[in-house]
Amino acid sequence: MSDQFTRRGFVGTAGAVGAAAAFAAPAIGRASSAAERKRLGIIGAGSRGNQLLDDFLKQEDVDLVAVADVDDRHAGETADRIKEAKKGERPHASRDYREMLDRKDLDAVIIATPDHWHALPTIHAVLAGKDVYVEKPVAHNVAEGRAMIEAGRKTGKIIAVGTQQRSSNHFRKAVDIVRSGKLGKVFWVQTWNFENISPVGMGPSPDTAAPSYVDYDRWLGPAPERPFNLNRFHLLFRWYSDYAGGMMSDWGVHLNDIVLWALDAKGPDSVYATGGVETTDDDRDTPDTLQVVYEFPTATLTYSMRKGNGYKFNGHDYGILFCGTDGSLLLDRSGYEVIPDQIGKPYGIKLVHGDRETRKITLEASKEKGDDGQPPHVRNFLDCMASREKPTSDIEIAHRSTNTCHLGNIAYKVGRKLNWDAEAERFKNDPEADALLSREPRKGYELPKV
Repeated sequence: MSDQFTRRGFVGTAGAVGAAAAFAAPAIGRASSAAERKRLGIIGAGSRGNQLLDDFLKQEDVDLVAVADVDDRHAGETADRIKEAKKGERPHASRDYREMLDRKDLDAVIIATPDHWHALPTIHAVLAGKDVYVEKPVAHNVAEGRAMIEAGRKTGKIIAVGTQQRSSNHFRKAVDIVRSGKLGKVFWVQTWNFENISPVGMGPSPDTAAPSYVDYDRWLGPAPERPFNLNRFHLLFRWYSDYAGGMMSDWGVHLNDIVLWALDAKGPDSVYATGGVETTDDDRDTPDTLQVVYEFPTATLTYSMRKGNGYKFNGHDYGILFCGTDGSLLLDRSGYEVIPDQIGKPYGIKLVHGDRETRKITLEASKEKGDDGQPPHVRNFLDCMASREKPTSDIEIAHRSTNTCHLGNIAYKVGRKLNWDAEAERFKNDPEADALLSREPRKGYELPKV
Protein backbone atom coordinates (compact mmCIF):
# COMPACT_ATOMS: atom_id res chain seq x y z
CA MET A 1 0.00 0.00 0.00
CA SER A 2 1.18 3.54 -0.72
CA ASP A 3 2.61 5.34 2.34
CA GLN A 4 1.00 8.46 0.97
CA PHE A 5 -2.47 6.98 1.29
CA THR A 6 -2.11 6.31 5.01
CA ARG A 7 -0.90 9.80 5.92
CA ARG A 8 -3.01 11.85 8.34
CA GLY A 9 -4.97 8.72 9.31
CA PHE A 10 -7.68 9.19 6.68
CA VAL A 11 -8.68 5.55 6.71
CA GLY A 12 -7.98 2.31 8.51
CA THR A 13 -9.36 0.87 11.70
CA ALA A 14 -7.01 2.82 13.94
CA GLY A 15 -7.24 6.06 11.98
CA ALA A 16 -10.96 6.20 11.20
CA VAL A 17 -11.98 8.10 14.33
CA GLY A 18 -9.03 10.46 13.90
CA ALA A 19 -10.12 11.18 10.34
CA ALA A 20 -13.63 12.09 11.43
CA ALA A 21 -12.31 14.35 14.19
CA ALA A 22 -9.81 16.04 11.91
CA PHE A 23 -12.49 16.98 9.37
CA ALA A 24 -15.58 17.37 11.54
CA ALA A 25 -15.67 21.16 11.21
CA PRO A 26 -17.56 22.14 8.04
CA ALA A 27 -16.20 25.68 8.38
CA ILE A 28 -13.06 24.50 6.61
CA GLY A 29 -14.99 24.81 3.36
CA ARG A 30 -16.68 28.09 2.41
CA ALA A 31 -20.34 28.18 1.43
CA SER A 32 -20.34 30.30 -1.73
CA SER A 33 -22.79 33.15 -2.08
CA ALA A 34 -24.55 33.68 -5.39
CA ALA A 35 -22.09 36.42 -6.33
CA GLU A 36 -18.93 34.51 -5.41
CA ARG A 37 -16.80 32.46 -7.69
CA LYS A 38 -16.82 28.76 -6.92
CA ARG A 39 -13.51 26.95 -6.71
CA LEU A 40 -13.74 23.29 -7.63
CA GLY A 41 -11.51 20.27 -7.95
CA ILE A 42 -12.10 17.14 -10.00
CA ILE A 43 -11.38 13.64 -8.72
CA GLY A 44 -11.25 11.12 -11.56
CA ALA A 45 -10.19 12.76 -14.82
CA GLY A 46 -10.93 10.03 -17.33
CA SER A 47 -13.66 9.76 -19.92
CA ARG A 48 -16.66 10.69 -17.77
CA GLY A 49 -14.73 13.30 -15.84
CA ASN A 50 -13.91 15.17 -19.02
CA GLN A 51 -17.48 14.87 -20.26
CA LEU A 52 -18.59 16.65 -17.09
CA LEU A 53 -15.88 19.26 -17.57
CA ASP A 54 -17.50 20.19 -20.88
CA ASP A 55 -20.34 21.76 -18.87
CA PHE A 56 -18.46 22.92 -15.77
CA LEU A 57 -15.95 24.80 -17.94
CA LYS A 58 -18.78 26.79 -19.51
CA GLN A 59 -19.85 28.23 -16.15
CA GLU A 60 -18.55 31.78 -15.76
CA ASP A 61 -18.54 31.63 -11.95
CA VAL A 62 -16.43 28.44 -11.73
CA ASP A 63 -12.68 28.09 -11.31
CA LEU A 64 -11.27 24.56 -11.56
CA VAL A 65 -8.15 24.66 -9.41
CA ALA A 66 -7.19 21.03 -8.76
CA VAL A 67 -7.19 17.67 -10.56
CA ALA A 68 -6.56 14.22 -9.06
CA ASP A 69 -6.30 10.90 -10.86
CA VAL A 70 -4.29 7.75 -10.18
CA ASP A 71 -3.34 7.83 -13.87
CA ASP A 72 -0.74 10.59 -14.34
CA ARG A 73 -1.72 11.00 -17.98
CA HIS A 74 -5.34 11.71 -17.12
CA ALA A 75 -4.41 14.17 -14.39
CA GLY A 76 -1.87 16.03 -16.51
CA GLU A 77 -3.88 16.16 -19.72
CA THR A 78 -6.99 17.35 -17.91
CA ALA A 79 -5.04 20.05 -16.06
CA ASP A 80 -3.68 21.24 -19.41
CA ARG A 81 -7.16 21.24 -20.88
CA ILE A 82 -8.54 23.36 -18.03
CA LYS A 83 -5.68 25.86 -18.34
CA GLU A 84 -6.32 26.22 -22.07
CA ALA A 85 -10.09 26.53 -21.68
CA LYS A 86 -9.97 29.07 -18.87
CA LYS A 87 -6.86 30.93 -20.14
CA GLY A 88 -5.53 30.98 -16.60
CA GLU A 89 -3.25 29.13 -14.27
CA ARG A 90 -2.78 25.40 -14.64
CA PRO A 91 -4.65 23.53 -11.88
CA HIS A 92 -2.61 21.54 -9.41
CA ALA A 93 -2.47 17.91 -10.59
CA SER A 94 -1.75 14.90 -8.39
CA ARG A 95 -2.50 11.23 -7.83
CA ASP A 96 -3.88 11.83 -4.34
CA TYR A 97 -7.24 13.57 -4.08
CA ARG A 98 -6.70 14.30 -0.39
CA GLU A 99 -4.21 17.00 -1.29
CA MET A 100 -7.02 19.17 -2.66
CA LEU A 101 -9.17 18.51 0.41
CA ASP A 102 -6.50 20.22 2.54
CA ARG A 103 -7.12 23.47 0.67
CA LYS A 104 -9.22 26.00 2.58
CA ASP A 105 -9.97 27.88 -0.64
CA LEU A 106 -11.69 24.88 -2.28
CA ASP A 107 -15.51 24.90 -2.23
CA ALA A 108 -16.45 21.60 -3.83
CA VAL A 109 -15.26 18.53 -5.71
CA ILE A 110 -16.51 16.66 -8.76
CA ILE A 111 -16.10 12.90 -8.40
CA ALA A 112 -16.04 10.90 -11.65
CA THR A 113 -14.11 7.84 -10.53
CA PRO A 114 -15.14 4.20 -11.03
CA ASP A 115 -18.10 3.18 -8.86
CA HIS A 116 -16.01 1.52 -6.14
CA TRP A 117 -14.26 4.87 -5.55
CA HIS A 118 -17.40 7.01 -5.06
CA ALA A 119 -17.97 6.56 -1.32
CA LEU A 120 -14.51 7.23 0.14
CA PRO A 121 -13.77 10.58 -1.55
CA THR A 122 -17.36 11.76 -1.05
CA ILE A 123 -17.21 11.14 2.68
CA HIS A 124 -13.68 12.55 2.98
CA ALA A 125 -14.77 15.64 1.05
CA VAL A 126 -17.82 16.50 3.15
CA LEU A 127 -15.84 15.89 6.35
CA ALA A 128 -13.33 18.39 4.98
CA GLY A 129 -16.13 20.91 4.47
CA LYS A 130 -16.54 20.57 0.70
CA ASP A 131 -19.73 20.14 -1.32
CA VAL A 132 -19.79 17.21 -3.74
CA TYR A 133 -21.04 16.38 -7.22
CA VAL A 134 -20.59 12.61 -7.57
CA GLU A 135 -21.33 10.50 -10.62
CA LYS A 136 -23.90 7.73 -10.68
CA PRO A 137 -24.42 5.05 -9.54
CA VAL A 138 -24.11 6.42 -6.01
CA ALA A 139 -21.88 3.65 -4.69
CA HIS A 140 -20.62 0.11 -5.13
CA ASN A 141 -23.13 -1.27 -2.61
CA VAL A 142 -26.08 -0.26 -0.43
CA ALA A 143 -24.04 0.19 2.77
CA GLU A 144 -21.63 2.61 1.08
CA GLY A 145 -24.51 4.70 -0.23
CA ARG A 146 -26.11 4.89 3.20
CA ALA A 147 -22.77 5.97 4.71
CA MET A 148 -22.55 8.79 2.15
CA ILE A 149 -26.02 9.99 3.12
CA GLU A 150 -25.16 9.99 6.83
CA ALA A 151 -21.95 11.95 6.19
CA GLY A 152 -23.86 14.54 4.19
CA ARG A 153 -26.50 14.91 6.89
CA LYS A 154 -23.97 15.30 9.68
CA THR A 155 -21.91 17.92 7.89
CA GLY A 156 -24.76 19.79 6.17
CA LYS A 157 -22.90 19.60 2.88
CA ILE A 158 -24.50 19.39 -0.56
CA ILE A 159 -24.13 15.99 -2.26
CA ALA A 160 -25.56 16.00 -5.78
CA VAL A 161 -25.52 12.93 -8.02
CA GLY A 162 -25.15 12.73 -11.79
CA THR A 163 -28.56 11.29 -12.64
CA GLN A 164 -28.98 14.27 -14.93
CA GLN A 165 -32.23 13.22 -16.58
CA ARG A 166 -34.03 14.71 -13.54
CA SER A 167 -32.97 18.15 -14.79
CA SER A 168 -34.39 17.62 -18.28
CA ASN A 169 -37.68 19.40 -19.00
CA HIS A 170 -39.14 16.63 -21.12
CA PHE A 171 -38.44 13.99 -18.47
CA ARG A 172 -40.12 16.23 -15.90
CA LYS A 173 -43.16 16.68 -18.16
CA ALA A 174 -43.33 12.94 -18.84
CA VAL A 175 -43.34 12.21 -15.11
CA ASP A 176 -46.13 14.76 -14.64
CA ILE A 177 -48.19 13.01 -17.33
CA VAL A 178 -47.79 9.63 -15.65
CA ARG A 179 -48.68 11.07 -12.24
CA SER A 180 -51.66 13.04 -13.58
CA GLY A 181 -53.67 9.92 -14.40
CA LYS A 182 -53.97 10.82 -18.08
CA LEU A 183 -52.67 7.37 -19.05
CA GLY A 184 -55.30 5.74 -16.83
CA LYS A 185 -54.11 3.24 -14.28
CA VAL A 186 -50.36 2.75 -14.90
CA PHE A 187 -49.78 -0.89 -14.01
CA TRP A 188 -46.81 -2.00 -16.14
CA VAL A 189 -43.47 -0.32 -16.88
CA GLN A 190 -40.60 -1.54 -19.04
CA THR A 191 -36.99 -0.28 -19.08
CA TRP A 192 -34.32 -1.71 -21.37
CA ASN A 193 -30.85 -1.60 -22.96
CA PHE A 194 -30.16 -3.56 -26.14
CA GLU A 195 -27.07 -3.84 -28.36
CA ASN A 196 -25.07 -6.53 -30.15
CA ILE A 197 -21.38 -6.93 -29.28
CA SER A 198 -21.31 -10.71 -29.71
CA PRO A 199 -19.34 -12.88 -29.81
CA VAL A 200 -16.10 -11.09 -28.97
CA GLY A 201 -17.26 -8.64 -26.31
CA MET A 202 -14.13 -7.19 -24.70
CA GLY A 203 -11.98 -9.98 -26.10
CA PRO A 204 -9.12 -11.63 -24.22
CA SER A 205 -6.53 -9.61 -22.33
CA PRO A 206 -3.63 -11.12 -20.34
CA ASP A 207 -2.57 -9.96 -16.88
CA THR A 208 0.43 -7.62 -17.06
CA ALA A 209 2.44 -5.31 -14.85
CA ALA A 210 0.65 -2.01 -14.18
CA PRO A 211 2.01 0.94 -16.20
CA SER A 212 4.50 3.13 -14.34
CA TYR A 213 2.26 6.16 -14.74
CA VAL A 214 -0.55 4.50 -12.74
CA ASP A 215 -0.85 4.00 -8.97
CA TYR A 216 -2.61 0.68 -9.37
CA ASP A 217 -2.86 -0.11 -5.66
CA ARG A 218 -4.78 3.10 -5.14
CA TRP A 219 -6.92 2.39 -8.21
CA LEU A 220 -7.97 -0.89 -6.57
CA GLY A 221 -8.68 0.94 -3.33
CA PRO A 222 -11.33 -0.93 -1.33
CA ALA A 223 -11.69 -3.63 -4.00
CA PRO A 224 -9.96 -7.03 -3.68
CA GLU A 225 -6.35 -7.25 -4.79
CA ARG A 226 -6.07 -8.49 -8.40
CA PRO A 227 -3.33 -8.51 -11.06
CA PHE A 228 -3.43 -5.57 -13.44
CA ASN A 229 -5.48 -6.28 -16.56
CA LEU A 230 -6.60 -3.78 -19.20
CA ASN A 231 -10.05 -5.39 -19.29
CA ARG A 232 -10.53 -4.56 -15.63
CA PHE A 233 -9.19 -1.01 -15.89
CA HIS A 234 -10.35 2.22 -17.57
CA LEU A 235 -13.91 2.16 -18.99
CA LEU A 236 -14.20 -1.64 -18.97
CA PHE A 237 -14.07 -1.89 -15.16
CA ARG A 238 -17.86 -1.68 -15.04
CA TRP A 239 -18.25 -5.26 -16.28
CA TYR A 240 -16.65 -6.63 -13.07
CA SER A 241 -18.49 -6.86 -9.77
CA ASP A 242 -15.35 -5.94 -7.81
CA TYR A 243 -15.77 -2.38 -9.08
CA ALA A 244 -19.29 -1.91 -10.42
CA GLY A 245 -22.59 -3.57 -11.28
CA GLY A 246 -22.52 -4.06 -15.05
CA MET A 247 -25.08 -2.52 -17.36
CA MET A 248 -27.70 -2.90 -14.62
CA SER A 249 -25.94 -0.20 -12.59
CA ASP A 250 -24.42 1.77 -15.45
CA TRP A 251 -27.61 2.47 -17.42
CA GLY A 252 -30.33 0.84 -15.34
CA VAL A 253 -29.91 3.52 -12.68
CA HIS A 254 -30.85 6.27 -15.15
CA LEU A 255 -33.93 4.41 -16.32
CA ASN A 256 -35.17 3.12 -12.97
CA ASP A 257 -34.57 6.56 -11.44
CA ILE A 258 -37.29 8.03 -13.64
CA VAL A 259 -39.63 5.15 -12.83
CA LEU A 260 -39.28 5.66 -9.06
CA TRP A 261 -39.94 9.37 -9.61
CA ALA A 262 -43.06 8.71 -11.66
CA LEU A 263 -44.40 6.05 -9.28
CA ASP A 264 -43.49 8.18 -6.23
CA ALA A 265 -41.79 5.11 -4.75
CA LYS A 266 -38.75 4.52 -2.56
CA GLY A 267 -38.27 1.01 -3.88
CA PRO A 268 -40.00 -2.19 -4.89
CA ASP A 269 -41.62 -4.74 -2.58
CA SER A 270 -39.87 -7.63 -4.30
CA VAL A 271 -37.40 -8.46 -7.06
CA TYR A 272 -36.30 -11.50 -9.02
CA ALA A 273 -33.91 -11.89 -11.93
CA THR A 274 -32.53 -14.30 -14.46
CA GLY A 275 -29.73 -14.11 -17.00
CA GLY A 276 -26.03 -14.79 -17.42
CA VAL A 277 -23.04 -14.37 -19.69
CA GLU A 278 -24.71 -15.85 -22.75
CA THR A 279 -23.27 -14.26 -25.89
CA THR A 280 -19.88 -12.63 -25.18
CA ASP A 281 -16.64 -14.58 -25.12
CA ASP A 282 -14.72 -12.61 -22.49
CA ASP A 283 -14.05 -12.78 -18.76
CA ARG A 284 -16.67 -10.36 -17.43
CA ASP A 285 -18.49 -11.54 -14.32
CA THR A 286 -21.56 -9.35 -14.72
CA PRO A 287 -24.26 -10.64 -17.09
CA ASP A 288 -24.52 -9.76 -20.75
CA THR A 289 -28.14 -10.92 -20.66
CA LEU A 290 -30.47 -9.97 -17.82
CA GLN A 291 -34.17 -9.83 -17.06
CA VAL A 292 -35.23 -8.28 -13.74
CA VAL A 293 -38.81 -8.05 -12.45
CA TYR A 294 -39.66 -5.56 -9.71
CA GLU A 295 -43.03 -5.66 -7.98
CA PHE A 296 -44.43 -2.38 -6.65
CA PRO A 297 -47.76 -1.99 -4.86
CA THR A 298 -49.39 -0.46 -7.96
CA ALA A 299 -47.26 -1.63 -10.87
CA THR A 300 -44.76 -4.16 -12.20
CA LEU A 301 -41.43 -2.91 -13.58
CA THR A 302 -39.21 -5.02 -15.80
CA TYR A 303 -35.63 -4.19 -16.74
CA SER A 304 -34.31 -6.03 -19.79
CA MET A 305 -30.72 -6.03 -21.00
CA ARG A 306 -28.99 -7.95 -23.74
CA LYS A 307 -25.62 -7.61 -25.42
CA GLY A 308 -26.14 -10.25 -28.07
CA ASN A 309 -29.03 -8.80 -30.08
CA GLY A 310 -29.61 -5.17 -31.00
CA TYR A 311 -33.21 -5.33 -32.21
CA LYS A 312 -34.82 -2.11 -31.02
CA PHE A 313 -37.84 -2.19 -28.72
CA ASN A 314 -40.46 0.19 -30.11
CA GLY A 315 -37.69 1.64 -32.28
CA HIS A 316 -35.37 2.45 -29.35
CA ASP A 317 -32.25 0.63 -28.19
CA TYR A 318 -32.86 1.95 -24.67
CA GLY A 319 -35.76 3.64 -22.95
CA ILE A 320 -38.78 3.59 -20.67
CA LEU A 321 -42.33 2.56 -21.52
CA PHE A 322 -45.17 3.38 -19.10
CA CYS A 323 -48.35 1.44 -19.88
CA GLY A 324 -51.72 2.56 -18.54
CA THR A 325 -55.30 1.51 -19.22
CA ASP A 326 -55.86 4.56 -21.45
CA GLY A 327 -52.51 4.77 -23.17
CA SER A 328 -48.74 4.51 -23.07
CA LEU A 329 -45.81 6.90 -22.76
CA LEU A 330 -42.54 6.07 -24.52
CA LEU A 331 -39.56 7.99 -23.19
CA ASP A 332 -35.82 8.41 -23.69
CA ARG A 333 -33.36 11.30 -23.98
CA SER A 334 -34.52 12.14 -27.49
CA GLY A 335 -38.02 12.95 -26.22
CA TYR A 336 -41.32 11.35 -25.30
CA GLU A 337 -44.44 10.19 -27.09
CA VAL A 338 -47.92 9.73 -25.65
CA ILE A 339 -49.77 6.93 -27.45
CA PRO A 340 -53.54 6.56 -26.85
CA ASP A 341 -54.74 2.98 -26.53
CA GLN A 342 -57.69 1.30 -28.23
CA ILE A 343 -60.43 -0.59 -26.46
CA GLY A 344 -61.26 -3.94 -28.00
CA LYS A 345 -64.26 -6.15 -27.40
CA PRO A 346 -63.27 -8.81 -24.85
CA TYR A 347 -63.19 -12.26 -26.41
CA GLY A 348 -66.19 -14.36 -25.43
CA ILE A 349 -67.98 -11.71 -23.36
CA LYS A 350 -70.72 -11.15 -25.96
CA LEU A 351 -71.56 -14.84 -25.98
CA VAL A 352 -72.32 -14.74 -22.26
CA HIS A 353 -73.57 -11.22 -21.59
CA GLY A 354 -74.60 -9.94 -25.01
CA ASP A 355 -73.43 -6.60 -26.42
CA ARG A 356 -71.92 -4.13 -23.98
CA GLU A 357 -71.07 -0.51 -24.64
CA THR A 358 -67.35 0.00 -25.24
CA ARG A 359 -65.87 2.86 -23.22
CA LYS A 360 -64.17 5.66 -25.09
CA ILE A 361 -60.58 6.81 -24.54
CA THR A 362 -60.16 10.58 -24.71
CA LEU A 363 -56.37 10.69 -24.31
CA GLU A 364 -54.74 12.70 -27.10
CA ALA A 365 -51.51 11.73 -28.79
CA SER A 366 -48.55 14.06 -28.28
CA LYS A 367 -44.80 14.23 -28.72
CA GLU A 368 -41.98 16.37 -27.39
CA LYS A 369 -38.28 16.42 -28.20
CA GLY A 370 -35.76 16.35 -25.38
CA ASP A 371 -32.16 16.18 -24.18
CA ASP A 372 -30.17 14.50 -21.43
CA GLY A 373 -30.40 17.41 -18.97
CA GLN A 374 -26.67 17.66 -18.24
CA PRO A 375 -26.13 21.47 -18.53
CA PRO A 376 -29.01 22.46 -16.20
CA HIS A 377 -28.04 19.63 -13.84
CA VAL A 378 -24.56 21.12 -13.42
CA ARG A 379 -26.06 24.58 -12.97
CA ASN A 380 -28.47 23.27 -10.33
CA PHE A 381 -25.56 21.93 -8.28
CA LEU A 382 -23.72 25.24 -8.45
CA ASP A 383 -26.83 27.21 -7.53
CA CYS A 384 -27.47 24.90 -4.56
CA MET A 385 -23.94 25.56 -3.36
CA ALA A 386 -25.07 29.16 -2.88
CA SER A 387 -28.66 28.63 -1.73
CA ARG A 388 -27.92 25.53 0.41
CA GLU A 389 -31.11 23.94 -0.93
CA LYS A 390 -31.17 20.25 -1.81
CA PRO A 391 -30.15 19.61 -5.42
CA THR A 392 -32.47 18.07 -7.99
CA SER A 393 -30.69 14.71 -7.64
CA ASP A 394 -29.94 14.78 -3.95
CA ILE A 395 -27.86 11.90 -2.58
CA GLU A 396 -30.83 10.23 -0.92
CA ILE A 397 -32.99 10.29 -4.06
CA ALA A 398 -30.18 8.86 -6.18
CA HIS A 399 -29.30 6.30 -3.49
CA ARG A 400 -32.78 4.81 -3.73
CA SER A 401 -32.53 4.65 -7.52
CA THR A 402 -29.10 3.02 -7.26
CA ASN A 403 -30.55 0.50 -4.81
CA THR A 404 -32.88 -0.85 -7.49
CA CYS A 405 -29.75 -1.81 -9.44
CA HIS A 406 -28.12 -3.43 -6.42
CA LEU A 407 -31.34 -5.39 -5.86
CA GLY A 408 -31.41 -6.63 -9.45
CA ASN A 409 -27.80 -7.80 -9.24
CA ILE A 410 -28.29 -9.46 -5.85
CA ALA A 411 -31.42 -11.29 -7.04
CA TYR A 412 -29.43 -12.50 -10.06
CA LYS A 413 -26.62 -13.77 -7.82
CA VAL A 414 -28.81 -15.65 -5.33
CA GLY A 415 -31.17 -16.94 -8.03
CA ARG A 416 -34.49 -16.47 -6.25
CA LYS A 417 -37.22 -13.94 -5.56
CA LEU A 418 -36.34 -11.51 -2.77
CA ASN A 419 -38.66 -9.41 -0.63
CA TRP A 420 -37.36 -5.91 0.13
CA ASP A 421 -37.98 -3.48 2.99
CA ALA A 422 -37.21 -0.10 1.42
CA GLU A 423 -37.37 1.78 4.73
CA ALA A 424 -34.97 -0.52 6.60
CA GLU A 425 -32.92 -1.21 3.45
CA ARG A 426 -32.86 -4.91 4.24
CA PHE A 427 -34.31 -8.04 2.72
CA LYS A 428 -37.05 -9.77 4.65
CA ASN A 429 -35.86 -12.93 6.39
CA ASP A 430 -32.92 -13.51 4.04
CA PRO A 431 -29.48 -13.26 5.74
CA GLU A 432 -27.73 -14.60 2.62
CA ALA A 433 -29.07 -11.76 0.48
CA ASP A 434 -28.47 -9.21 3.26
CA ALA A 435 -24.79 -10.18 3.28
CA LEU A 436 -24.53 -8.81 -0.28
CA LEU A 437 -25.69 -5.32 0.73
CA SER A 438 -22.13 -4.51 1.79
CA ARG A 439 -18.61 -5.88 1.53
CA GLU A 440 -15.46 -5.92 3.63
CA PRO A 441 -13.13 -3.33 2.09
CA ARG A 442 -9.46 -4.04 1.58
CA LYS A 443 -7.41 -3.15 4.64
CA GLY A 444 -6.44 0.49 4.67
CA TYR A 445 -9.44 1.61 2.59
CA GLU A 446 -12.20 1.36 5.18
CA LEU A 447 -14.84 4.09 5.33
CA PRO A 448 -14.15 6.62 8.10
CA LYS A 449 -16.56 6.66 11.02
CA VAL A 450 -18.78 9.73 10.89
